[in-house]
Order: sequence, then structure tokens, then C-alpha cells
Amino acid sequence: MGADGASPARKSPAAKAVAAAVEDLGFGLYQLVPLFLTGGIFLAEGAEMLVMGSITSLLHRHWELNPAIRGGMVSIVFIGFSVGNFLSGQIGDRFGRRVSILLAYAMIAFFGFATACSQGPGLMIFLRFFVGAGCGIGFPAAYSLMPEVAPSSWRSSLSTLMIGFMPLGELIGALVVLFVDPELDNSARGCSIDRYFPSRALLEPELCAWKTLCEMSAIPAFLFFILACRFMDESPQFLANCGRFDECLEVLQRIAKLNGSELDVEKLRVAFSASADEDEGEPGALSPSRSYSFRSTLAELCSGDFLPVVSFMCLAHVAKDFSVFGLSYMLPQYFVFLKNLVAKDQASAVATLALPGVVLTYFCSRIPGVSLVYWMSGSGALCSFFGLGMLKAAPDTSAAPAAYMVKLLAMSYFVFTVSYTTAAFPARIRQTAVGLCTAAGRMGSISAPLVFELSKEVTGGFDFFLGCLMSLMATVALLAPLFLPRWGQAEEAQLLLDFGKGAEETYAACKSSA
Repeated sequence: MGADGASPARKSPAAKAVAAAVEDLGFGLYQLVPLFLTGGIFLAEGAEMLVMGSITSLLHRHWELNPAIRGGMVSIVFIGFSVGNFLSGQIGDRFGRRVSILLAYAMIAFFGFATACSQGPGLMIFLRFFVGAGCGIGFPAAYSLMPEVAPSSWRSSLSTLMIGFMPLGELIGALVVLFVDPELDNSARGCSIDRYFPSRALLEPELCAWKTLCEMSAIPAFLFFILACRFMDESPQFLANCGRFDECLEVLQRIAKLNGSELDVEKLRVAFSASADEDEGEPGALSPSRSYSFRSTLAELCSGDFLPVVSFMCLAHVAKDFSVFGLSYMLPQYFVFLKNLVAKDQASAVATLALPGVVLTYFCSRIPGVSLVYWMSGSGALCSFFGLGMLKAAPDTSAAPAAYMVKLLAMSYFVFTVSYTTAAFPARIRQTAVGLCTAAGRMGSISAPLVFELSKEVTGGFDFFLGCLMSLMATVALLAPLFLPRWGQAEEAQLLLDFGKGAEETYAACKSSA
């Protein structure tokens, strides 16, 4: 596999030249633009998810919701995530990463804002599904875009920083709750539909708190949508694979200008001409201008070298979602000793726990020559180990430190899993592959609240939930080095330039490398 996950022999001349050009142009000011504009997806999702927990508490008072409805308001977002993840690849590999991200921002903003007009749980659940679907469409697109605009030595680091926007969004959501209703005890005054109009809650936040929270949580997505429309470029790899060479050249020239680098335009034109000549005959499956087919892409992912990687990464994403989203649901209730803190302080504390994990993961990703497989396996193993300190049988003094470490390491595992998934597949089918893996992973986030509630109901504690989390992490940690090809950043850069080897030989070399 090459630096973008593709076997070099399977790339068109244009795709090879673009990958080499991005490598040569290096890291600079340009990469900060897509980092910020894709990070907004994670920021908006983090803010929405935290605020939604507060909204559910307020609605329980206003609408007298039973436990099934309250749980449904949370689970429906993750179901929407899964549907959006599944659709994302078909949108992104057909129409582009930029289209997917703009659609995601539009859906999060519009449907998030529209939830303020709900007058019953049915409409609320319906609208929250589409908020989740918007996030689901955006995540694989963001995961796919960053590796395609950054040199190999910076891909994991930029993915880490991008995902770090999620806990930042949670902190922003906590501040919104602090501003609107820190005790989550707002009355139903001003919540009737006859007094509501769009943006009224922003103008009169002292009235119906849950409507104000709905509108405020949608503001980040609106702002990022406007900025992305103006400043976000399409992936040069996607443009090259589609035969849109003039647009691809414009993007690469913009990268060179902002990074202060020199672009070999003539070399690119020769490669683009060679790709165009290849397309004069009957278009093949790897033709840059081929029509996207979900059926053929799925068949490719389910055959040959890709199948074991796809299968294992689906399991890895289940563990990722079960741990990260399950802990977000569990920890506020686990920290029962924080009884003197109001709701917003507990939310802030839980969100802040993820930030050291982002910092740690960033520094780990800067270590050259270490395979992402080992980082993923190691973080999963440590997360499982520290989970022992959270069990009922463990000393009370270990509970809080162990919980902090589990939250930190779960976030690190999240980043390494995403980084590996984007690196493992070629650009022409990357978003479909990432979408399928993340869609499968949503089974973890959908099941986590249910497993947690069953654990509390049946056992009276958290041990069953923690046992499931530890088992998933330990399984991935043990099996990842056995099932996944391994390469480090230095090997990626070298493989990018090695066009002579066949696909099978290249894959075998990656799988045997440490």
C-alpha cells in the first residue's frame, strides 16, 4: 500500500503525480484551512451531543417522558449517524469530499435549529435523526479529505487535531448550558408553539431554555457552512481520479502558494496527459473518469486484500464508538462523588478529560517509523488495563484516576483507529470504505447506552458495562498486529515513490514490515 493507502501499481499516472506533488509541497499554512473547516464537523457534533443531554433532562420535566422515549432521543442520533455514514461514501466518492462536508453542515444547522419548533417527542426524534445523519455524512468526508491534502508525515497528527475539535465542541456546549440554564431547572414558560418564531429563543434566552439550547447548538454549523462554502477546496486526489485536471492543478497551485513551495507544473501536465490518453480507449475500473458504482466498489472491498482489513476495522470501530460515546454517557453518573457540582460543571469536567488524550496522541503521532497498528493496539490494551481500576472490587482511591486514564486512552484509540482506516484504502474508494467501517462502528454507540442501563438495572453497578468495554478493547489490541498490514510514516513516503512493484508484492511488504 502506498502513502494514501493505494497500491502504487493500481494508481493512474495522474493520481501518482498528485500524491507525489502533495508530498513535495509539504506542510504549511494551506493545511490549516481544511483542518479548521473539517474540524468544525466534530465541533458541531460535540456541542450538539452534549447539549442534547441537557435538553432531554429539560424535556423530561415539560413532557413527562418515559425512559424509553428519553433513551430514544439519544439513540436516534446514533442511528442517524449510521445511516449517514453508509450514505457518505456514495456521496463523497461520486460527488466529492467538499460536497459531503457542505451537505453535513447544512443538515446539522437546519435540522438542529428546527428542533426548537418541536411540540412533542415524535417530531423531536424525527428531527434529531436527520441531525445525526448530517454528522454521519460529514465524518467520513472529513476523515478522507485530510490525508489527501497533507504529506504523509503529518497525516496522523492532523487527524488528531481535527478530532480534537470534538471535546472542544463539548466544552462550548457546556458553556452554552452554563449561560442558559446551569441548574437545568427552567420552567415551561414561553415554550408554547404560538409564542415561538425562528431565532426567538436567541433573542429571549430567559424564556424556554430547551428551545434556546437547540438554536444555540446549531450556530457553529451555520458559521462553518458559510466559511466552507467560501474557502474549502475539493480534494486534489478526488479531482485527479475524476479527470478534472484543470481544477486539480488550481488546488495544487494554491497549496504551493500558501506553503511557499514550488510546483512542477510541467511534470503534472505530462502525467495528466498520460491519464487522458489511457482513457481514450474503453474506460476501465481504474480509469480516472470512470463513473462511480457503489456495487463495484463494495465488491472490490469485499474481495482480495481489502476484505480482512475491512472486516477487522469494522470491529475496531465498534470498540471505538462503544468506548468513547459509552463513556460520555456513563461518566457523569460514575462520578457520583461530585455531588457538590451542578450539571454544567460535571459536563465540563467530562469533556475536559478528552483533551489530554488529544495532546498525548498528537505527540505520539509525531514519532516517525512507528506503525499506526501498534499505537492502536497499545492504546486499546492500556484502556482495558486501566478499566480494572473502575470495577467495584477495586480500591475506592483508584476509581477517579482510572476513569481519567480510560477516558484519555479511549480518545487516543479513537484517533489512531480513524487514522489507520483512512490510510488503509486508496483515494478512489476511500470515503466508501471509511463510511462502511464507521457505519458498522455505530453499533457500538447505539448499544452502549442500552448496555449501561441494563448493567445498572440488573447488577446495580457499572461492572457489566466496563467488562464489555474492556473485552472489546483487549480483543482489538491482541488481534490488530495479526490481521492488519503495518507500516510507519517513513515507509509510506518511500512506498509513494516505488511505482515498479506489483500490488501483491507491495501489500505483502507492508504486512511484513514492523
